[in-house]
Formats: sequence, C-alpha cells, structure tokens
Amino acid sequence: MRKTTIAILIVFAMVASVGVATAQTTFKSYWDGSGNFEIHFQSGDDAINDFSTSGANIKGEYHAIDKDDNPYNYNVDTTDVKVKANVEYGGFIRYNFTRTDSYTRMYGNAGQNSYTYITTSDTANFRWHSWSNFAEYRSKNYGWQNSNQIQATGNHFIYHYIDNGNDEGAEIAIDVDGNTDLTIMNEEANSNGFSFGKGCGCYRNAHADITGAGDFTLNAYADHTIDTDFGIHTDGYLGIHAEFTSSFHFGNFALSGN
Repeated sequence: MRKTTIAILIVFAMVASVGVATAQTTFKSYWDGSGNFEIHFQSGDDAINDFSTSGANIKGEYHAIDKDDNPYNYNVDTTDVKVKANVEYGGFIRYNFTRTDSYTRMYGNAGQNSYTYITTSDTANFRWHSWSNFAEYRSKNYGWQNSNQIQATGNHFIYHYIDNGNDEGAEIAIDVDGNTDLTIMNEEANSNGFSFGKGCGCYRNAHADITGAGDFTLNAYADHTIDTDFGIHTDGYLGIHAEFTSSFHFGNFALSGN
C-alpha cells in the first residue's frame, strides 16, 4: 500500500480529524479563526493537493480521500478532494491539484494541473471538487457547488487555470475593484486535450458576472485546435481581453482544446 502523506501548518485554533481504513485513507479538516492555514495532501504517487489561506477572518472545510482502489490493476488509485473556504477583511486563498500518475500505455502521461489563486481587500469564497484516476483529471463541481465556485468583493484579483501536462490548457484572470461571481462548474484534462467550463458528462455552466471597474482575460493554448461554445474556432491560441468601468458579463466561455 502506497503511503498517503498529510501535512498541516496551522497558526490559529482549528478542529481537524483524520480517519484511516484498510480500503482507503480519508482526511477531514475544519478551520475558523484568523491567521495562516495550509494543507499538503499527497495521495501516494497518484496526486498532490496543496491548499493555503490567510486573512483576518478565515473559515472553511477540507475533505480528501486516497481511495487506494487500484481499478483494473492499473496501479493508479483514485483521489478525491473537496474544499470550501471563506476569507473576510482581506486575505488570500490558493489551491493547487496535480495528477502525478497515469496508466500511460492507454492514457498517456500524467502532469494535469488545476490551480486557483484569489487575493482580496474584502471577501472571497472558494468552492472546489477535484478528482483524478488512471485516465484523467476532473474538476467535478456539480453536486458540490453548481454555480459561483469563485467569488470576491472589494479590490481583488482572481486567477484560475487548467493544464493538461503538455502546455495545453486555459486560464482566466480577473482584476477588479467591485464584485465578481465566477462559475466554472466542470473541467477535465488528460494528455490528449482539455475541456474548460464543461465536461465530466454534465451540462455546461461557465460564466462571469462582474460589477465594478477592472479587466477580464481569457487565454487558451492547444497544439492543434481550440473550439469554443461562443463560436470561435482557432488552431493554437485564443486570447480575449476586456476592460470595463462599471460592469462585465460573459455568458458562456466554455471551450475545449487538443
């Protein structure tokens, strides 16, 4: 049985519990206070998740499972991580999930990565669900948080990307003084390509609603083609940038690339 590594750095009072069973390793943590909080969850050699937050008032919960299930005897276990995090009165939230193993003979190399960073002068909320197995990585937010997975108020910066391990992927950057509701319900990636704002066998739900002044950037990179739900098809790079003084809305920015 491969070792699951869990490391926690806490600079305030919190409640945490860890459960270990023969079939899987589970970890749950809850925090409520002020200061700095970090979790490093390593699911054997199959996946790594790093989560950190800091602020005057931070609160949340974290659930992680190394299923130790070895489907089809491919020597890659399933990993599942869910997080809810809130920051008030200024601070940041950072989340990084990397799939580190794959059944390469059928599904190519590992290295798929989903990353989110939020910093704010006021409030921020983050709700996310990551899942990986022998074949791919998925952000499966349906049923955990269907809409508005990333929210912020005040003077804030939001950055999120997904990468398929071959320098193909998509990213959103938002720099605003105001209010942002960002929905990315699903995304997935393997060595052959990626989907952003859609996938996981579920309906599309990807939109940005912003009030205030600032800018919005969406970039996507692929070796061959990028197909969007908003009518653009291109053969390698897509870049969209908008600047606004009072409001911005992007109704469906879902896309895929390979």
